[in-house]
Amino acid sequence: MKRLAVCLFATTLIIVGCRNNSAEQGNAALAALQSPNPDEKYGFAFWSDQFQRKTDVWQQALAFCTAPDHKFLINCGPVQAVAAPKIPFSSTMPPNSPGGWPPPKSDH
Repeated sequence: MKRLAVCLFATTLIIVGCRNNSAEQGNAALAALQSPNPDEKYGFAFWSDQFQRKTDVWQQALAFCTAPDHKFLINCGPVQAVAAPKIPFSSTMPPNSPGGWPPPKSDH
């Protein structure tokens, strides 16, 4: 019985420790997004993993990095690269001139 109690206590400590470490890592990753210096630790692989696991950190990073004032920050690049296939965009392009392209035959 004593051995079971010790095992349960150890398991609880491990689970709580992993959750705290994960929260600390998430906070550090979000803080790195604001840094003017590139942070290799939180690159494409990290954000891809967060995206696949659908974490709260991913949602916060995506919201931060898609804000107009933040989308050109150096550490938002990997977040945007992971999100790129998931960001909707228009499949039609507007004409770039009143006559469109190619120009009519009389303009040649």
